[in-house]
Amino acid sequence: MPVTDNEIATKPLKLPVVLTPRAWQEAVHLEDPQHLTEIVNRLGDVVLTAYRELNFQPDQPQIEFGLYRFPPRGDRFERVWLELKLHQVESETGTAYLCISLRDEAPMPRS
Repeated sequence: MPVTDNEIATKPLKLPVVLTPRAWQEAVHLEDPQHLTEIVNRLGDVVLTAYRELNFQPDQPQIEFGLYRFPPRGDRFERVWLELKLHQVESETGTAYLCISLRDEAPMPRS
């Protein structure tokens, strides 16, 4: 049975998503959160932004993107731009996943 364009377009949306430790620290982590939902919202913003970019460039193995977020430390009055990269990775075992990293770092090692 042939694969349709719609199936190809939605395949990356079903892949697991991981963040490198540095990307997590800068994009998701928040010192002294006032509520757990702050961290949940930050994670959601990162993953949603990555999926949006992936939707525009589904065939690219790496996609540079970014978002405004409050820094992990300091005040929460001014959002700061964070540059990220989305990698489509296939592990040595054949398992595919998406990895979000800081723009200047490599994706998580394959295992």
